[in-house]
Amino acid sequence: MAPIAALVTEGAGFRQAARVLGVSPNTVARHVARLGRHCLLLHHALMQDHAIDEPLVFDGFETFEYSQFFPFHVNLGVGADSWFVYHFTHSPLRRKGTMTKGQKRKRAELEERFGRPDPKAVENGTYSLLEYLLERVQDPSVLLHSDDHPAYRRALRRLRQDRPDLPEVIHKITSSKARRTQKNPLFPVNLADLLLRHGSANHRRETIAFSKRCQSAMERVAIFTVWRNYVKKRREKECWPAQTAAMQVGVQDHALTWREILKRRLFPSRCDLSREWATYYWRQVKTAVMGDRQTVHALRYAF
Repeated sequence: MAPIAALVTEGAGFRQAARVLGVSPNTVARHVARLGRHCLLLHHALMQDHAIDEPLVFDGFETFEYSQFFPFHVNLGVGADSWFVYHFTHSPLRRKGTMTKGQKRKRAELEERFGRPDPKAVENGTYSLLEYLLERVQDPSVLLHSDDHPAYRRALRRLRQDRPDLPEVIHKITSSKARRTQKNPLFPVNLADLLLRHGSANHRRETIAFSKRCQSAMERVAIFTVWRNYVKKRREKECWPAQTAAMQVGVQDHALTWREILKRRLFPSRCDLSREWATYYWRQVKTAVMGDRQTVHALRYAF
């Protein structure tokens, strides 16, 4: 499984990885699903006793499943100083932007058949993301950076009302049109977006390796999170010894290899996954177009 992990985090699609390894693409897909579940448990286990003590940056990374008529956001929460990816959720979207009359007609037909995405999905996904992050903040207040998406402000207002026990939030907004340089307060999450698109074949522009199911995409985001935090150097041009984002926040004292990541089996019964991550682990995220041709994860050994 380690060779597959290395390939899919370095930009190879399932068929490319299968050709390199001399196996079936279905074999690669099956192992990536298992690896994604393992990465969910690993990251949760390593974060379980860790408190967040830095400002945070959050934003949504837009991609799609099955076809461009089914876009969704990957909501990312990243450390402003460490660039550590703390958590992620997803939010289904309605296709927007410039469309031809034929595309608008097709969108209407698909929505009539499968339903229209919840217009509050981004707000709900952001709410879950921020609730998870703020529960792990030790200080009485925390600085949050985001762009000017209106759903983010609504999610924060709801969170203040529902969870007055959480730390006070100082919310600073940067325009999404601002230059994406390292001086931009949103740079840590912009960098995560860039790496996610660069290193994952299913998120590249004009690719035939796009995700056919949202469930598979979220498993690959879990793999990306572990790779970004624990395997990859924080800076490519950093002098030796290389430091990872996990070393920066004190979660690990050295960079991990995929063999180290995979050497110990983890069990969901020993992890209290968040509600969203539990749906990812048990493969309960469904793609409407696929109908009944979707399976859930059925665990054989719980302990």
